[in-house]
Amino acid sequence: MKNISILKKIQFSLKEFNQDKQLNFPPVKFTSDFDFVYSEKFKYERSSYRKATVFFLLREIEETLYVVFTRRSKNLSSHPGQISFPGGRIDKDDPTIMDAGFREVEEEIGIKKENIETLGLLPPHETVSQFIIYPFVGFIKKPTSFFINKNEVEELFLVPLVFLLKNENMQYHEFSRNKLRGGYFAVPYGPYYIWGATARIIKSFVEKYQS
Repeated sequence: MKNISILKKIQFSLKEFNQDKQLNFPPVKFTSDFDFVYSEKFKYERSSYRKATVFFLLREIEETLYVVFTRRSKNLSSHPGQISFPGGRIDKDDPTIMDAGFREVEEEIGIKKENIETLGLLPPHETVSQFIIYPFVGFIKKPTSFFINKNEVEELFLVPLVFLLKNENMQYHEFSRNKLRGGYFAVPYGPYYIWGATARIIKSFVEKYQS
């Protein structure tokens, strides 16, 4: 495979988050929708926060690496119609957060656990809707077809990894709220406008990869 060196670099850049696949993390910085960075006690220790997991999922087609995105169904109760990574809520029956990610990926786009190589975990992300998202990075190991669950996913599309790695393709929008200044990231791609939590997770990936 042509891109094995890139995958190894990704895995190496994420090694600091690979030690614990449960909910126990060292006190490292995590991100939020509006780019406020917290380095103190994790806010998601509060019982009110719902937990979810997604996969920043890579696929190789004709020696080019792509990242898998979905547009959520308009019938979903949370973030309907928005662009996201495959994934969803962690259920109490999921043994680990990674198992939750595998289950959600298979339910949404039909890719089975055995076809995914997990490369690492990005910093947790807090949303304004009081979710904490655990973003795993994975690679689809062999050619396989997507099977879209239309109850959850309206559309699936691919973006070249090289496009996401170019800093000029990442926009930053500032805003002011209650005398507090902040901002959010966005990545326009063709007819798609990727922003919010999904764009901030992309930003975390790019920062780790380039560091």
